[in-house]
Amino acid sequence: MRSGATPRTPFNIRAVALCAATLLLCLLPLASAFGQSMLNLQSRALTLNPEDKTQQRVGGLVWRGGIAVTAIQGAFGGLSDLELDPDGMTLTAVTDQGQWLSASLTYNPAGHLTGITTARMGPLVDAAGKALSGKRQQDAEALTRFGDGTLVAAFERAHRLRRWPASGKGIAGPPQALAAPPALNGAGTNGGIEALVALADGRLLAFTEKQQNGDGYAVYLRDAPPPGAKPLGATPAGAKTPGTWHSLSLRPAGSFHPTGAALLPSGDVILLERRFTLLGGLAARLRRIALAEIRPGAVLVGEEIAEMRPPLTLDNFEGIAVHQAPDGTTRLTLISDDNFNALQRTLIVQFELLDEN
Repeated sequence: MRSGATPRTPFNIRAVALCAATLLLCLLPLASAFGQSMLNLQSRALTLNPEDKTQQRVGGLVWRGGIAVTAIQGAFGGLSDLELDPDGMTLTAVTDQGQWLSASLTYNPAGHLTGITTARMGPLVDAAGKALSGKRQQDAEALTRFGDGTLVAAFERAHRLRRWPASGKGIAGPPQALAAPPALNGAGTNGGIEALVALADGRLLAFTEKQQNGDGYAVYLRDAPPPGAKPLGATPAGAKTPGTWHSLSLRPAGSFHPTGAALLPSGDVILLERRFTLLGGLAARLRRIALAEIRPGAVLVGEEIAEMRPPLTLDNFEGIAVHQAPDGTTRLTLISDDNFNALQRTLIVQFELLDEN
């Protein structure tokens, strides 16, 4: 080595340093067990039909953009449901691994979804502020928001409901318990509440994924709070809010199972369903359930809005949210759960709902 020359780092030392840096990036989300962490997300634009990029419509829906999302951090994934702020810019989601996600969506001048930025992830915690531990406690499957900003999530395995008032830390903070339907105890490990909708009048509608009640899939409807009361009541952390649950049913549609639901501006409910069979493959379906149908003892049927099958852009869609775009149109946002499987993707796609405008 010449005098004054910069010493060369041996290849093996450089390789170890590179591996260590990569490992550190991948382990960053583990810090979320103790607090929030920023995510480094990348997104790739999608088309409705990769085999026919001119196709813009399926059923009563018009394509308004979509992205496939990846992250360096290995904890990203497993997204079960989402809510959007009224302007459609801020996304809040929950995962089946006991995490919450907050991020900003970006749009082009035409109002099409183009990207996702400023993403943060953190642990869902219990009433004492301790991060949920173990799949039985972590399996968040549904999320909804009431008009006052209160968030409610449903968990499977250890079937339960939790709520976060709009004040305070929101979903990043300790939740309050909300009494679940008593009959939910018979839902089985993976048959519990998969979709939640906060109705405009303060009632709460819950769809189970597989639980049967004789007329179809079990659906539960919680009474609205009395006039003048806060939505879902006001209780200290850990206490259960009183409320009466009523049983309904959802008439099955072939091999489809409920996975998500959201409230439309009209007061109707849009229901997202998924099918996966060895013969039929993967498909997603949307049906609209009129507000007038939603009453104790009813068998919900609804009207099909669209069904999506390959070659359309499709994955394990589990969550749905609704907002109104600046042009006044009603937008549906769907999100998929990749199950941390390399063969699946995290997709966020948007459609305009034609008959709601």
